[in-house]
Amino acid sequence: MGPNRSPFLLCLLLSIALVVRSPALALSIGAVLDTNSRIGKEQKIALEVAARRFNTSSEPLLLNIDELKSTDPLQARYDAQLLIQQGAEVIISTGTWPQVLAISGDKGMKLPTVSLTPSTILTTPLLIQMSYSDNALVKCFASFVPSYKWRRVIVLYEDDEFGTVSGTALQLACELQKVGTQLDYSAVFPPVDSISDLKGTVRSELSRTREHLSTVYIVLRSSANLTVTLFQEAIALGMMEQGSSWLCGPDVATLLDSTFNSSFILKYMQGVIGFQPYVNESTNEYVTFYSDFQQAFKSEYEKWGEIVFNPGVYAARAYDAVQAITLAANKANMNNNSLVDNLPSINFVGLSGYFKPIIGNVEEENGYSAFRIINVVGKSYKEIGFWLDGFGFYNDEYHLNLPGSTFLQQLSVVFWPGGTQISPGGLRKLRIGVPEKSTWDGFVKVEYDNRTGNVKSVNGFCIDVLTAVMNRLNSLITYEFVPFAITSNFSYSDLVNQVYLKKIDIAVGDITATSNRSEKASFTEPFVSSGLAMIIPMKRDNMGLTLIQPFTPLLWVTIFTLLFYNFGAVWYLERNHEKADEEFHGPWYRQLGATFWIIGNTIFQSYGDKVGNFYTKTVIISWLLVVLIVSNCFTANLSSILVTEKLKPVVDKSIAGCDGASFVVSYLEKVLNFKPENIVPIKVQAEYPTAFENKTITAAYIELPYVRVFLSQNDNYAVYGETQTLGGFSFALPKGDPMTADLSKQILALLEDGTIKQLESKWFSISLSNFGTATNGVDRQSLGLDVFWSLLVFSFGASLITLITFVIHKRVTANREKKEQQVAPIMDEDEMVQASQIEEPHAQNYEIVP
Repeated sequence: MGPNRSPFLLCLLLSIALVVRSPALALSIGAVLDTNSRIGKEQKIALEVAARRFNTSSEPLLLNIDELKSTDPLQARYDAQLLIQQGAEVIISTGTWPQVLAISGDKGMKLPTVSLTPSTILTTPLLIQMSYSDNALVKCFASFVPSYKWRRVIVLYEDDEFGTVSGTALQLACELQKVGTQLDYSAVFPPVDSISDLKGTVRSELSRTREHLSTVYIVLRSSANLTVTLFQEAIALGMMEQGSSWLCGPDVATLLDSTFNSSFILKYMQGVIGFQPYVNESTNEYVTFYSDFQQAFKSEYEKWGEIVFNPGVYAARAYDAVQAITLAANKANMNNNSLVDNLPSINFVGLSGYFKPIIGNVEEENGYSAFRIINVVGKSYKEIGFWLDGFGFYNDEYHLNLPGSTFLQQLSVVFWPGGTQISPGGLRKLRIGVPEKSTWDGFVKVEYDNRTGNVKSVNGFCIDVLTAVMNRLNSLITYEFVPFAITSNFSYSDLVNQVYLKKIDIAVGDITATSNRSEKASFTEPFVSSGLAMIIPMKRDNMGLTLIQPFTPLLWVTIFTLLFYNFGAVWYLERNHEKADEEFHGPWYRQLGATFWIIGNTIFQSYGDKVGNFYTKTVIISWLLVVLIVSNCFTANLSSILVTEKLKPVVDKSIAGCDGASFVVSYLEKVLNFKPENIVPIKVQAEYPTAFENKTITAAYIELPYVRVFLSQNDNYAVYGETQTLGGFSFALPKGDPMTADLSKQILALLEDGTIKQLESKWFSISLSNFGTATNGVDRQSLGLDVFWSLLVFSFGASLITLITFVIHKRVTANREKKEQQVAPIMDEDEMVQASQIEEPHAQNYEIVP
């Protein structure tokens, strides 16, 4: 800690100088500073250098500094009131945020308070924020993290007694959430001065962080003492090995220039990424400031053990704050108004970059904050890029200051912890839970070393899908398999429950996503569609009945009914015709034989000599049309049946077999109303055919991917009835895990480019992604009445109309002959003989005429 300077010494010297040089009214600035830290010391010297720089005869400036002795907000308010009594027109504070609020929130103080303490907490109307913006810092972190596809981070920070930094940590969590990154854990340390066993506290907190999945650590805020202990313990716990990432805010990054020696940096901080507010060190003004600062700092603090005299970024910001106040005071004099009225309009490019005071809760605009990103390598660090708020990353300072430059999605080569340039995956080695052996072959299988009993290999279709997904997501993510034996006491639901219990990170296998399981885990998009189907055995058809199978029984009955109907119609028409064959006037059996002969010969079209009745010919023609069409269809369908060997489903749902999964059993009991005693669990794939043969089960309810495997390996079985759609095979992860969305995206990509289809072909002889054909008990190889109804109706109608017409004609003819007999005169016997003699030649001629 630096010495206590008299608050009036510098003021007195400057006052004497001003009296000698100019009678102009001087601007009095009061400063309440925390000089217990290196940053506070730099800010104090920078304010003094700025006061000398901007103190001119025309614009005199007085600076009165009060050094804080504690972090008590009431003490800070008291010190500020003393400065105001001494004539201060504006107060600059670098204390804790509660101290800043205590000063600016004093009801009796009507003067503006300038804060050089970063914070995101709501401010008061007279509080002017001139520090580096914490809002921009959290945005910078939130841009950097997703550029390396990290989806989980852990935040570490040192808070004050009032929880000030927790507000910044909360904002960081919100910004990370916007880009799809989850805050795994926050390691919060109390102020270092309040910790009795600093090493033990840090080690205990770091041990808790190791229990979490992320290996990306963000040191948001930390004092020098905590930073030293933090990295020493991180090295001791193996938390800075290959695969880890450490990102540090300005509090830590600036210590590389001022506090940490090269040996500490070389041993404990290799690969650390630091974020420093951007300062353009190439300007003439900065070169002058750099020289003046070194001389003043060395003169002031060398005797107190400081060995590094270079200014940091916070010193440059303090320098710019004094310049902003003097510019606002000049405008106030010209406009004849107050200092606070002119501060919002002040903006300029200072030593610390583009400078604009923020008053109240006005949101900072894009482009006002820039950060320099450094990477610790060897005994020092190298510059790897820049970040500009509202734009993005740039490789070098030239492009940062060049309008229209293209920003980058990711920075150039980085030297990471563990001595590698390969970007870390951001996660510790994942624990992948898998079933020791899936119920069905080909999905997952774990092989053990017979000698050691250790896992020798894990393979299968599901494992290949996981490997393909991880390679697309981030090939640097490492994982190990944790096998679980699936038994009657440990089901797939229990495997998913291990994710909930945090014993594994992901559950992989032929795991079906269900509503009950989703209560404890999140599921990715399914990589294989699924459903629940019923398998039944098939038996061979009776070949002795093959000749009647081309038509359905109803069609056969209809055809024979029409046949007998036409048989009767022909018999009636021929028997009642005046020139009917003599057989139709003989005994009844001769009439039936003659009729059968006419109908039977229809097929051979040789009925012309036997039929002399026009009406009979009409009926025969309509029947002939039916015979021709039906006989051709019969021949064609019979050929198809003889070529294809038929299997008939044996539908018996009395006893159901399943793999015993809880959701399958629940579906059988609640939806299909099976009694528990009629449900037989079968755990081994090969037991299904045996169970069918022994009549242990009459039907099996199996998930569709298994059904396709079963049908490809076993003949004489088929899917029967409707299929109940299920969630499909998916990976199970913890609820809310951002990796779920990443894995789902990659699964969809693998489905689209055909990779999963290729993996199916590798492990199975059939495709798991196509639904099987269901057999619903209706065999359409037999033609039915719906095919021929129009033809049969036509034949029936034609015969019916012919019969009706014949009957009407017959009655009309009979009535006419009856009337003629009643009207004709009575002839004697001689006249009738003469008339018959006259009519005979005509009759003979009539018969001769062809």
